[in-house]
Amino acid sequence: MKKKTAFSLMALTVALTTVLSACGSNDGASKPGNTPSNTNTSGETKQVTLRFFSNLPDRKSGQGLAEQTVIDNYVKENPNVKIDVEALAEEPFKNKLKAYMASNEPIDITMVHNGAELDTLVAAGYVTELNPKDYEGEKYNFLPGVFTGFTFNDKIYGLPRNSDYSVIYYNKALFQDNGIKVPTTVDELMAAAKAFQEKKIEPISMNGKDLWNIGAMFQNLHQRLSGEQTSLKEAAKGQRKFADDPYVIEAAALLQQMVKDGIYNKAYMTMDYGASQNLFTQGKAAMWYMGSWEAGMASNESLPQSFRDNLGVIRFPVVNDGKGGINDLIAWNGGGYSLVEASKNKEEAKKFFDFMMSADQWAKVAWDTGAAVPAQKYELTGKETEVQKELANILLEATSTTGILLIDASTASFKDAAQTALGKLAIGNITPEEFAAELDKAASKK
Repeated sequence: MKKKTAFSLMALTVALTTVLSACGSNDGASKPGNTPSNTNTSGETKQVTLRFFSNLPDRKSGQGLAEQTVIDNYVKENPNVKIDVEALAEEPFKNKLKAYMASNEPIDITMVHNGAELDTLVAAGYVTELNPKDYEGEKYNFLPGVFTGFTFNDKIYGLPRNSDYSVIYYNKALFQDNGIKVPTTVDELMAAAKAFQEKKIEPISMNGKDLWNIGAMFQNLHQRLSGEQTSLKEAAKGQRKFADDPYVIEAAALLQQMVKDGIYNKAYMTMDYGASQNLFTQGKAAMWYMGSWEAGMASNESLPQSFRDNLGVIRFPVVNDGKGGINDLIAWNGGGYSLVEASKNKEEAKKFFDFMMSADQWAKVAWDTGAAVPAQKYELTGKETEVQKELANILLEATSTTGILLIDASTASFKDAAQTALGKLAIGNITPEEFAAELDKAASKK
């Protein structure tokens, strides 16, 4: 295999494997997009319309464009198939998927979030069990360990689309023009936040209304203090107590103090995902705490060139005297796709699903367009943006990963209660000790 960039493909593949495991042809061969179309009894090609439900409403850039490209690729090779896409923003998507589940709506393929939310769909019988052997080998090239959050009672009900991990995107020009150091420690992060506040620039843009990202930062702080990645997940499953973990109390107190000192934008608790991104991309916030799936900002031509030229990404800073290292990573495989059990076109839906998740479709398109870091092995092109390169480095150099977010490590009821507790902690309505007690109460309910 040729080396196409400064990165070694072999080294990257080996590193990804190590990291995430801790968390047209006429020859008759079976290849994506070359399965014979359905025919009716008279031998005529059967026309099929599939319903595809997505949380990516922007179909012109980023992951939405990558997703639409794969759909268009399939329709081009299978002209008898029409795919109707319904795409909503994150929170409306979640709410409507719950409604679809409750009414057993016969959509065909849906985006899913792993862990607690997918568990609810599995318990309701709304999504289809998959055979893991169908997705082994080079045709799919999934990395070891990536099915964890999609597996329930040793059965898998979805496939992941990305390798997700928390990072801080930052505006290089705002740091340079204001003489502010890019932080490598939490103390430096708070000093930078104070300096930006004095200059009337918001420090970190946070989608507090969604709550899950506050949970990710809490988990990041806990890891930086404790140096490990398992105790929170064990506590969520009731195997130990949150209240007995001194790092839970310390991380909660630190997060609460950071919020009090103005680490986030002023209106963070009323800001959803899209609004928090807009604040950052418009140059009104110096940083955005978000995931690797936003790699596409660097190549999104709808964003100002000046912003794209100054976009950088860094690891979450370490805590002075903490046990966690700069290369320990809050990483998981959060989003993916599932087949819907109520589908009226199961055969064609499965064909499209398999096509979409093959390594030469979603994984290749998502990486080549700079939209995301896939959950499958992928080949570097030599045309990666600097943000893509740095994101690849961050994953390549990771010394440990979480595997799943705390809020998704147990049941849907635990997730709801944990997010409520996180919101109350952030705004100072409960103490760190009360926060731990609320988490333990939530974990005790089955």
